[in-house]
Amino acid sequence: MKTMTYKGYTAEIIYSDEDGFFVGHVVGIDDDIVSFHGDTDEELREAFEGVLDHYLEVKGRQEIPPQKHFAWRLLARLRQAFHL
Repeated sequence: MKTMTYKGYTAEIIYSDEDGFFVGHVVGIDDDIVSFHGDTDEELREAFEGVLDHYLEVKGRQEIPPQKHFAWRLLARLRQAFHL
């Protein structure tokens, strides 16, 4: 599986034999489904950027902050006694 990034968002790309083109889904957005497709790399990139720009514009008009992909990092501070 390939990925694309744009404005801090990541999309996973797969090829659909059934449909005959590439399909992308933006990951990390749980409340909405943001997907796109294209026949070539250029079409796929253009569709990804267009759909993400549209998603961000709609969320901005609704005054709802757009969801952002979670980095899955946990930062913790340990007491000195736990250090080796």
